[in-house]
Amino acid sequence: MDGWPAMSIHGDESQTERDWVLSQFKSAKSPIMKATDVAARGLDVKGVKYVVNYNFPGFLEDYVLRIGRTGRAGATGTAYTLFT
Repeated sequence: MDGWPAMSIHGDESQTERDWVLSQFKSAKSPIMKATDVAARGLDVKGVKYVVNYNFPGFLEDYVLRIGRTGRAGATGTAYTLFT
């Protein structure tokens, strides 16, 4: 609504819907993707520069998988995590 072109994926969507959103993100048609833990494993998207965690996951391994989206194949990026 504020002009930020963002899409989201989550577990309540069909795989077809998730694939479509992922293709929009990979092609930079939607440069911002919001995702639940459904995106923590198995996604290979090159060029992810930032990951923002709005909540710290319950397991450290899940955290590593989330922030690992920025460091694929020797690339570097930045991860921010908000927690109280």
